[in-house]
Amino acid sequence: MRATPFDIFRKDLLGTPVWMEAVEDIETARRRVTELVGRSPGEYFVFSHETEEIVLNTATRMYELAVPASVSSRNGDLISILFV
Repeated sequence: MRATPFDIFRKDLLGTPVWMEAVEDIETARRRVTELVGRSPGEYFVFSHETEEIVLNTATRMYELAVPASVSSRNGDLISILFV
């Protein structure tokens, strides 16, 4: 039995890799990571058994935080949003 050459992982909230699935080729890995990010945004990476390296990593991409341009209270006052 031949092992699949690529494993897809997702990092949990503590940064620990969690195995998601194994795939046969890098094209399938790219497609699956795109699908997984679409369903559950987060940091994913693909590990190659042949090179023993991470060959794809979503951490290098910029994620946008969805915040309205301006948020107002019921009486029309602007509300400040503080992210800590």
